[in-house]
Amino acid sequence: MTTSKTYQLNHAHFEHKLWRNKIETVAQESTFFLKILDEYKIITLSNSKNSLLVAEFVNQFHHYQRLTKRLLLELTTIEKELAQGVLDDNIFDNEQKKDHQYLNEEMKYFEFDYRETKTKFRDFIASYKTPATLN
Repeated sequence: MTTSKTYQLNHAHFEHKLWRNKIETVAQESTFFLKILDEYKIITLSNSKNSLLVAEFVNQFHHYQRLTKRLLLELTTIEKELAQGVLDDNIFDNEQKKDHQYLNEEMKYFEFDYRETKTKFRDFIASYKTPATLN
């Protein structure tokens, strides 16, 4: 294996670890935020606008739970293909490069979209006093 291929492999492995950690963090946070939203469903019942916002956040965090499962599956598939490439001494052929670039773009969009949603969610929650059960 050439030095360039070794560098690419190490870089990809590091990047995949970062992606996996980010995806798993979003999965955990989504579950936590959904539990918080259960409390806010009750306190926003009297305000239809805020009740709709809570429902929208619930839908978004359910979406992130589904998306994290899909991204983890895709990442695992790409890692297996890369590992097979190491065994076959065929690392980063055109197909593997395309797969990596695809996942890189997916992760950029995922991180940006989630960061925006999380900021809107925190702003929404900050506009309310904390429900008694969360203290």
